[in-house]
Amino acid sequence: MKKVKQWIRDWTGIQHWKREYSISGRIGKHYCPNCQSLLILKKKSQVVNSESEEARKFDFSTLDSYMIGNVKFIWDIYYCEKCNLETSIKDIRIYERKQKNRNK
Repeated sequence: MKKVKQWIRDWTGIQHWKREYSISGRIGKHYCPNCQSLLILKKKSQVVNSESEEARKFDFSTLDSYMIGNVKFIWDIYYCEKCNLETSIKDIRIYERKQKNRNK
């Protein structure tokens, strides 16, 4: 019952939600650029109003329309438990490509 109440509290006032996936960064093991520890995949979310200033950083479009109001965006990030680094999948892929080109 506690989980249901928590879920309802988390979604109060949200009209829409959008889950973003990045398949390319999920394959294989990835290591922290700072401390070389193994990174873990975590879900990150943020509620953004379509009328707010920070709305410019998010994509409110759907297949054939546009979401208006409070939207909960959910995406994956990599997290290092040792140094508390949070980084996007895109940034880790860029770092790994640079490392690969440097080692050639």
